[in-house]
Amino acid sequence: MTVYLVSILLLLGSAFILIAAIGLVKFSDLYSRMHATTKATSFGTLLLLIAVSLFFNTPAIYIKALLVIIFIYLTAPLAAHSIAKSFIAKKDKDSQKQKD
Repeated sequence: MTVYLVSILLLLGSAFILIAAIGLVKFSDLYSRMHATTKATSFGTLLLLIAVSLFFNTPAIYIKALLVIIFIYLTAPLAAHSIAKSFIAKKDKDSQKQKD
């Protein structure tokens, strides 16, 4: 029974990451691309790590997977925010050059 649950979680996690990759290619502006990749990739990685934890079923793997999940959920929004902030700063700098 665990093998079926692990398989379903792996497929769902991979599907979310694939959807994020498609969103990265299809969306036109930076903000939509960041939203698609940050949300879907974080959730897809969560599902993959849960599947790995269930498959190996050891406390060490549980702890490592939990630490990776915490790291991803803390750093993905920060990275997206930093990218958006630098994009806004660059856009403002470019608009100032055009005015001069």
